[in-house]
This record gives sequence, structure tokens and C-alpha cells, in this order.
Amino acid sequence: MLRHLHEHGSVRSEDCDRYAAGHQVHWIHAKKCRQEPGQAVEILLTAGDVQDDGWVELRAAFDYAGSLPRVWTHAPDGLREALAGHRGRVYWLDRWHALKLVDGAGRVAGLVNVAYERGELCGARGPGRS
Repeated sequence: MLRHLHEHGSVRSEDCDRYAAGHQVHWIHAKKCRQEPGQAVEILLTAGDVQDDGWVELRAAFDYAGSLPRVWTHAPDGLREALAGHRGRVYWLDRWHALKLVDGAGRVAGLVNVAYERGELCGARGPGRS
């Protein structure tokens, strides 16, 4: 299992306990991603594609996939670390707003719940946070 992934395969921050869009993957969300994935679009995604503010530009691996959205994650450092150690494929699951990391043997190595709107970075120090 990749580091920064809990038992449901969610990239997370040590300080996060939220299941909102862009945060951890709830077990029901993970189950739906497995059972009813919908269209899975293979994407090109590396650690360098994840910005410090959590935004990620998705790029399709093949031209016929069309344009893909810009998405946000609460834990950019965790996603970068997961991608740096990943040696498989990455898919965009539009139906569930999730990224699916698949290892070389075809097994799901992790799920990343993403959002279309920016939220608060988990673990970030700011006003009112100690």
C-alpha cells in the first residue's frame, strides 16, 4: 500500500478527518468506485503536476479522451508522495470525482477524492489554527 493512504486508499493529511469533496475517500465512495466506476479515462499525472495549493491539471493519456477538468485535493504533499512512488497507471473517474491509481498488476493502489472547487488545505497553518 502506498504511504499516505489509509485502509480505503485515500490520500490524506495527518490532520484531516473530513470526507468532503477533495478530502478523504469514504468507504462507501471507495465501494462505488470499485463496483460502478463508469467511464475511466487514463491520464498522465506525475508528482510535478500537483501544485502547492492543491490544484491539479488533468491531462488525458490519449487525444480521443477530450478535455479534462482542473481538480483540487486537500493534501497536495500526500498526493505528490503517492505519485512519486507509483509505477502504474492513473485513471480519472468522472462519475465519482476520483483519481484511481492502479499498480502494474492491475490492482487498485489508491483512490483520491478530488473537488472542482478549492477548499482548505488540511494541516495548513493559518489564522486561528495552532
